Amino acid sequence: MATHLVEPEWVMLPDTKQLSMKKLILLSLLGMIACKDPFCEKRPDEEVGLIEKVLAKDYLAYEQNTGDLARNGIHISSAEQYRQVFSYCCATRLDSIDFSRYDLLGLTTVNRGSNSSYRREVRRDDTNKKIIYTITEHYCQKASPVDGQGNFVVIPKVPADYRVEYIRNN
Repeated sequence: MATHLVEPEWVMLPDTKQLSMKKLILLSLLGMIACKDPFCEKRPDEEVGLIEKVLAKDYLAYEQNTGDLARNGIHISSAEQYRQVFSYCCATRLDSIDFSRYDLLGLTTVNRGSNSSYRREVRRDDTNKKIIYTITEHYCQKASPVDGQGNFVVIPKVPADYRVEYIRNN
């Protein structure tokens, strides 16, 4: 006894309907690929608030036993601390900073997308006696983390009775 397989009705579309479906799917895929997100272009980094200067992105605060010293935020307030923190990466080419007038803040970020740009903002909250350093990453498409940067900024001297709060927005 021979058995015949019966295909479901949706599989047995007339050739013209199958062709139309294929075209529709193909056009939809092309549209999604060709459509360019208006914010995909890399934006310039932005500095807001108390920031006087941003150090080069290759400045990394690193110690052999501890690793990345800026992963939770770092506040550098003396030339000795400055030389020590950057002895691993760039001791021979440190930017000149007058630590009697300025401090250095850093908060490491790791790119989470393509065409990343950063908004670095430092604000002073006199009511709560704190300095707030916020970093926001803008990117086109989410991607695997590729590289990091220390986001070191020079700001006016932090008063001795103030604390520094670090905020990382992705």
